[in-house]
Amino acid sequence: MFVSRFLLSVTLLTAIDAVAALETRACDDSWIEIVDQTDIDFYKTCPNVDGTLFFIDHLFKGPFELPGVKSLPEVSSGYLGPKLKGSDRVDDGVTSVSMPDLTNITSGGILFGYVNNLTSVSFPNLNTITGDLAIIDSYPLRNISLPALTTVNGGVLLDGHFDQISLPSLKSVSFLRVLSTGDISCPALGAAFASLTFTPKKTDIYSGFTCWTGYENNRWNSSDPEHNPTIDGTSPTSTGSGSGSATNTKASAANAPRVGYVEMLLFSVGVLCLSH
Repeated sequence: MFVSRFLLSVTLLTAIDAVAALETRACDDSWIEIVDQTDIDFYKTCPNVDGTLFFIDHLFKGPFELPGVKSLPEVSSGYLGPKLKGSDRVDDGVTSVSMPDLTNITSGGILFGYVNNLTSVSFPNLNTITGDLAIIDSYPLRNISLPALTTVNGGVLLDGHFDQISLPSLKSVSFLRVLSTGDISCPALGAAFASLTFTPKKTDIYSGFTCWTGYENNRWNSSDPEHNPTIDGTSPTSTGSGSGSATNTKASAANAPRVGYVEMLLFSVGVLCLSH
């Protein structure tokens, strides 16, 4: 049986209640669900959304473009786990997400989980995320670029088929973990993130910067630098080029550790996004 996000049926017991909620939209709504363009047209007039939860509904179709908004409590779309055999849950229909004016996530984080049609996300001016940033198994999404992001108070988990990850302004994060089945170079990312300041929390199960692919010579662990491969993809103990170069990383990373999603997603949307 499909369990809707946030178990809303506990508080919205009738269709009349739901209609009334839509008719009384406000910039400080505690719970905001974007279903269609009508919702976007209202909330794009809010420079700051001061609620608690903000998510793109599973039924939303096509590109999601929300200009005008500078701060949101959090942003989420999708699920925390894969769709199980026999499940009747709805696959998300959003194909891209663009928030050109967003600068701050004020109380939670960002989650895109198992969004099967998502090809791009664009937050060109996003500077600060109070919670976590997690993008999990949204397969068509190949490139991640957050050019203005400087601070993530929580952790960053990027798990998918990524060919490019660019966080050029990032200065501080609890931890940063990448798992990719795409054409990515972990040693190159290790060099790019060498100057990051890590601010671990007691609840974190990861630390520093770690990057995993299906090739042993294309991985990185900032906590174990002497065993990291060189920038050309060779092992420190090897005499020639290894099979883990940046152009050879399309093997599956199925054996890479993937636990800890729930532990990392400390913002409230995390656990309650699960549907069965």
